[in-house]
Amino acid sequence: MTSAPSPASAPPAVPPRTTGLVIVDNAGDDLAATRHLNALGHLADGRAIVRPTPGASDLPTLGLDVLVALGKHPHAARNERVTDGWTISRAWLEGAGVTDVIVDRAHLLTAEQAAALAALAAEAEATLWLLWSDSDPLQTPAVHQAQQALQAPAEVIDLWEFHQRLPAPARPPLAAGPGQESVWPPLPAADFTTFLAACRRRLARADFAQVHAIYHDAADATDDWLEAITLTGQRTAPPIGAITGWLRDHTVGCAPTPQTALIRLRAVQAALFVHGILLRWQADALGADPARRLLGDLTPHIAARLHRICRTDAAAATTLALHLNHRCRDFDLLRLADVAPDGSAIRTPALEPGGLWAASYPRYPGDKIKHPRHIDDVTWAEFAFTEPIRIPEHARPIFAAHRAWRRQCGASETDPYFVHRKEPKRRPPAAMLNSLVKRTCATLGLDPFWMHGRNCIYGTDIGVTHRTIGWTVERGLTVHPLAPVRDIGLPRPRQPRGERTRWARRPIA
Repeated sequence: MTSAPSPASAPPAVPPRTTGLVIVDNAGDDLAATRHLNALGHLADGRAIVRPTPGASDLPTLGLDVLVALGKHPHAARNERVTDGWTISRAWLEGAGVTDVIVDRAHLLTAEQAAALAALAAEAEATLWLLWSDSDPLQTPAVHQAQQALQAPAEVIDLWEFHQRLPAPARPPLAAGPGQESVWPPLPAADFTTFLAACRRRLARADFAQVHAIYHDAADATDDWLEAITLTGQRTAPPIGAITGWLRDHTVGCAPTPQTALIRLRAVQAALFVHGILLRWQADALGADPARRLLGDLTPHIAARLHRICRTDAAAATTLALHLNHRCRDFDLLRLADVAPDGSAIRTPALEPGGLWAASYPRYPGDKIKHPRHIDDVTWAEFAFTEPIRIPEHARPIFAAHRAWRRQCGASETDPYFVHRKEPKRRPPAAMLNSLVKRTCATLGLDPFWMHGRNCIYGTDIGVTHRTIGWTVERGLTVHPLAPVRDIGLPRPRQPRGERTRWARRPIA
């Protein structure tokens, strides 16, 4: 746990990276080069290793090889009907922050392919490394075309210098201790009013020390956060949106284990109750292990599988839907300026006095008047609030890649972040995004309940009543602002006898 987060601001300006062309002389086709490529890492380390298909001299095939180097499935481009693989590759390179594009057996490339790779690396501000297993690389047309595309001379180094200048990243040790679920003892099912006392009675001293530290850390952070939003005047709005963001992005949803999530939830409940907000948790409706349902649905494993999707709009919409547990009804209200360049935060439209927003009205030709969003709508209250949505670190490149793709399409900072692919200026994208999210979830083997239609029996709670959609609803959480103390049962002075209202009695029949 950390202190209360500060409001989203523009990230500091990052100086442009220097691009260049480096040729690694591997005339002997040494096996050590292949081993070093396998140990260089992946996109998280800022490196993309391209292995061209042998015998293929066309650009579309090389574009598919670049997509595979970016972690995409070999058949994803065809299944998702991606027509321009190079544009998608450029967006994913920029979104992932790739600094080095390494091409294995580059002597097999044609001049056109080498020029295309050099242009791709130049636009992504990355260094192009060519592993050359032939003699005299500087006299080949491929190297000349690459130099012209990068507008930089080529540098020839040997294999030993390649190991020194591009070393393999150090792997972190495996997680141990409280990060593993097996080391946690069973926690009591007491409410937040007696949870810490029950833990003191039933747990060993060492186990209670861990619970005590996590509990008070979460409670102190919640107190600091409540004080921060009170000072900025945000407590005038309904607390459901702010509390949902605090639970989802900073305390409960991002917990490493279900036990940690339960401890943090009890601490947040206690801190909110002191400030006049009752956060109830109905754990009986969440199955045999309710604490596991508290965690967020956008896990690192699911985010890694979402990185294999080629289309940036499908990946970004699915990631946001899984993170918020929402449908794509309000995603068309986002602008490019609302998304941070690194994908770390998304600023949503804030609630106006009265609960309405100007964009609730039609913005496309032939669009009907939408139902005005009101503060009583849980989905809208969770989506639209003054604090930005914090994106987990393992999912940030997805939003950065889609933002880069929209900028490549000519969109400005005031243009929508999600648009309809075929008719971006005439049709709203909500229906298309819902279809993309359902198709992507089916590809990943996921079946989120909040994406079901109103006519689906699995999307109802009781009878034929459609279930309410929201992050708190999926976890059995409800927020109840408590009335001030001065309004609870205080005696009121009686009116003077002469000012009492006298009612005329009906005549007795």
